[in-house]
Order: sequence, then structure tokens, then C-alpha cells
Amino acid sequence: MCELRVILKGNIVMEDVVRITANKDSIKLQGIMGETKTIKGRIVDINLTKQEAVIGE
Repeated sequence: MCELRVILKGNIVMEDVVRITANKDSIKLQGIMGETKTIKGRIVDINLTKQEAVIGE
């Protein structure tokens, strides 16, 4: 599978993310088990090789 690790300000915010939904100034993350987390920011980079999504302010 291709779960992502989401990073904000150099810190891991959430692991095993399978869905990312971007709104105007926030990002909703959904984990493999259905858990969700909403953070403020914007998507800077998604690297599937590293399995990372980097969020900036």
C-alpha cells in the first residue's frame, strides 16, 4: 500500500495517511483505520517514493 507520513515544521503530524483533502487554509488527513485530523496549512510537496507529504504554512 501507499500510506503517507505527513510532516509539518519538521515534525511528523500523522502516519499511515491514506487520504488528504485540501481546503482553502486547512488540510484534512484520514488514516488507514478511519481516524481524521485537520491541520492548518497548504501542501508543499508529496513524495510517494519517500512516502511523505510536507505541509507548509
